[in-house]
Amino acid sequence: MKPQGPHGLLPEQTADEAERESCVASMRKYFSTELIPGNRELYRTKVLPEFVNEHGREPETGAEVRATLGATFYYRASSLIGRATQELLWDTVGESVERQIDKLNAKAKSENGTGGTLTLNPDMEMPKYIEAVDIHVMPGNFHTELGEDDVLAGALYDRGAYVFAYGSRGAYNDNLGKLVAQLIKERFPDFKPRRILEMGCGCGSSTLPLKAAWPDAEVYAIDVGAPMLRYAHGRAEALGVPIHFSQQDASKTNFPDGYFDLVLSIIVLHEMPLSVIRNTFKECHRLLKPGGITLHDGAREGDAPPPDAFQQFQSSWFARHNNEPFGKGCDMERDLMSAGFKLDDMFSGSPAGDEYLKGHIAAHNYVGAVKR
Repeated sequence: MKPQGPHGLLPEQTADEAERESCVASMRKYFSTELIPGNRELYRTKVLPEFVNEHGREPETGAEVRATLGATFYYRASSLIGRATQELLWDTVGESVERQIDKLNAKAKSENGTGGTLTLNPDMEMPKYIEAVDIHVMPGNFHTELGEDDVLAGALYDRGAYVFAYGSRGAYNDNLGKLVAQLIKERFPDFKPRRILEMGCGCGSSTLPLKAAWPDAEVYAIDVGAPMLRYAHGRAEALGVPIHFSQQDASKTNFPDGYFDLVLSIIVLHEMPLSVIRNTFKECHRLLKPGGITLHDGAREGDAPPPDAFQQFQSSWFARHNNEPFGKGCDMERDLMSAGFKLDDMFSGSPAGDEYLKGHIAAHNYVGAVKR
């Protein structure tokens, strides 16, 4: 695993901590690139022929695949390794972050004169679905605070996401942000947004590439987690990038109507219940100017039909084993239309050229729309 890109808030590792994190990254890569594909090979060569021989047809649903492949030793063992590695990831990274949390909290307060801002809402009522489960098995989820000026969740996620993807998201965990910006630019070469909003920005790793792609735009980013936002703001300041961060619920923001030219989210919808996704799409429609663009990824169970029953089964692994139970039932086109967008104004695509996406179970198919 290559070294993570340096910045003022990046947690430092001792030699022992770095070796343990490298070990976890290797386990994650083995799980993603060897064990997961091995399930498809086992299904193709053994489980599927046996099912056809017994039933006279191929499985039609993910549930039928689960009843067969899900009972095999290989699948159960690989799932155990995947879950255990995820828990080990946070334990390993967490040890390093907790050791230096006071230092990181202090660093996050530093301003670099970029013009970026941080607005927190201490009276914000945390959505129940956020408090219900530790998404990605990350202890405390994105919102839990251990004390005043806490940045633990942001530091944990920044380093944890890098180890999780074994460095393949880019040195600054910013490949997805870059690729999404590239997707929009290729589709709309004359599009020049004045104001951009990223919903569910987390630690800000996908936010900064939006400013790089459209340097003349004002870039705003929201999240429900105060520790995430403190870290994201400090990180952006340390890297010299002006971003306006604020603590808000994406389904009901305080921005005025028609304030933005581009509103998007990146690998966030799978962390939301369906009702919240639909309200968020309505909020996107309200926030966009005529001619503005919204873009989100969310191809999960229940979205556009998967290519086969096996893919339907496999794509739900993270929902079942990685504490990602939400987003099921989302039909991107249907729910965007319900929010006010027109089908003829929609477009879709998948960012290409990212090593991490090739080995990841979840489909990162982006669906967007232009507001008319």
